[in-house]
Amino acid sequence: MLDVLPKILIELRDDVEVDALVDGRVRGWEPSPGDSQPAGSYKAFIVLVRLDAPRMVRAPLQTATFAVRCYGTDKANAYAVYAACSDAIHHIGPRLHANGLGIYLSLDDTGASQDADPVTKQPLETFVIRAAATTQAVA
Repeated sequence: MLDVLPKILIELRDDVEVDALVDGRVRGWEPSPGDSQPAGSYKAFIVLVRLDAPRMVRAPLQTATFAVRCYGTDKANAYAVYAACSDAIHHIGPRLHANGLGIYLSLDDTGASQDADPVTKQPLETFVIRAAATTQAVA
């Protein structure tokens, strides 16, 4: 089965508005060393985590769901990172990636939820992306 997470991650990382805010710091699963900083030196970054990717029973399709944590330098910046991510992914139509993965639809499924990192207290906004995609390569 093809993994949707790397392609959604790349789509977010390649978006001009997202990149202007996070300078390429879009991660899968956990922050990279150097992303998390103490108060006063926060950097904006994004962490994308797969929640599930169930397959349809009779079609080579999956509905992948991801949690996206948008960390900001302050509360307003965290919301700006969320808004840029949402704009980059919400109701984006069909696209075919080089590995044959077809993503038919992606959307911001929940809107933003305000939070703070429990360890660093860095402001963040969390939302859920849902994507309908193929489970096998298509041409």
